[in-house]
Amino acid sequence: MTHPKPQVTTILAVDPGLTGALAWLEFNHARKTIHLIGVADMPTAKAQQGKTIKSHVQPAVLADMMRNPAMPTPSMVVIEDVHAMPGQGVTSMFRFGFVTGVCHGVAAALGLPISFMRPSEWQTPAGVRKGDDAGRLRAVQLFPEQSQLFSRKMDHNRADAALIGYSFLKKQLTG
Repeated sequence: MTHPKPQVTTILAVDPGLTGALAWLEFNHARKTIHLIGVADMPTAKAQQGKTIKSHVQPAVLADMMRNPAMPTPSMVVIEDVHAMPGQGVTSMFRFGFVTGVCHGVAAALGLPISFMRPSEWQTPAGVRKGDDAGRLRAVQLFPEQSQLFSRKMDHNRADAALIGYSFLKKQLTG
């Protein structure tokens, strides 16, 4: 006798930016559980720009990552909805907005539905407290079996992507 495979919903959450990250999460409808199934850093490459070498997002590599055959096809791409903040430079904000737009454009070109979550919409439901390292520490608590993915201070963007996805699934599917 075969048992039906439990229905799962897979999403891809994106913390945009040149140092951003992507996280794949699954919600098991029968068990009402959320699992982190993978994370990846934003694909970038360094290139000469004027007299300096700067990082740039690689849209083709990002597309390959979003349709990664090793991962289930996401039913939704959730991108953090971010805006300029006081004190941020014009050039850095333009570059940040550009990367965010590339994430949006690549997901749209792949035919994946897109949703956005403001930081205030995901941080509170994820249980992120105040503090510089709070998101990374919370990701370790929620996903202890993958704590190695968040072991370095610089993994805070990976943690944010995982927490964006966690909050989205919690809000959309568990009520």
